[in-house]
This record gives sequence, structure tokens and C-alpha cells, in this order.
Amino acid sequence: MANNAVTENTTDATNTNVAPAASTQVVLTYAKPFLDVSNIEIFANENFKRWQERDFSLIDVHGVAHALLEPQPSADADNKLQESWQYANKVCRHTILQTLSNELFDVYCSCKEAKTIWEALIKKFTVEDATKQKFVVGRFYQ
Repeated sequence: MANNAVTENTTDATNTNVAPAASTQVVLTYAKPFLDVSNIEIFANENFKRWQERDFSLIDVHGVAHALLEPQPSADADNKLQESWQYANKVCRHTILQTLSNELFDVYCSCKEAKTIWEALIKKFTVEDATKQKFVVGRFYQ
């Protein structure tokens, strides 16, 4: 009796009369997490070049740096291109704002484009660095 149960449960590999399983479409969404910025020190008006390089490197490694370099695509551009830019802009903006001090965050959080924030920070802090360098060089010559 036990042998009959075993033989009844086994299937023949050559049996082709088995109906295939009903195919169902499974839609998987792959939510991409934001970048981990825990290893980047918060920028608080010091060491701008170092902060800039670390931030840009992290953004570039994740393949979204084009939002900092290119303007937003026009409304008549390809939908996939617009979605890609919007995602990249969101990641870049989030990353930049998360690595700013509270005072700088308050100033730049109203900007909706990462490129605007990035360029404003570069403009402000490279001028300040140049001014500091001129002062140091002037003091050296004295």
C-alpha cells in the first residue's frame, strides 16, 4: 500500500500533457533609496572645497550628477528623460540639503532645483575662499 502511494505522487518527466501555470503579470517597483550621507561632514562655512568634492563624488557615483550639470529638460522633451532628470534632481537636492548646516539649510531649502543650490553655493563660497586667500597672502607679504 505504501508503494502505491509513492508511485501515485511521482510524476513522469516525459508527460507533456501538464498544463502550464497561468501566467500573471507581476509589477515590481524598485524604490531606489536616497544616498547615504552619514559619512559626509556637515558643511558649516568651512572647508567648502572638501565638502563640495565629497558631495559631488557621492552624487556622481550614484549616477545622478547630471542634474547638477544640465538644466531641466524642456516640456516637449521625452517623458523618460524628464522623469530621469526629476529623480536625479530630487536625489541631488536631498543630498545637498542634508549635508548643510541648519543656517544654510534655512537659506537654500526653498530652492526646488539642485543645480540652483549648487551654483549659489559655489558662487558664494569660492568668492569667500578667494578673499581669505588674498588676505593671507597680503599678511604674508607684510
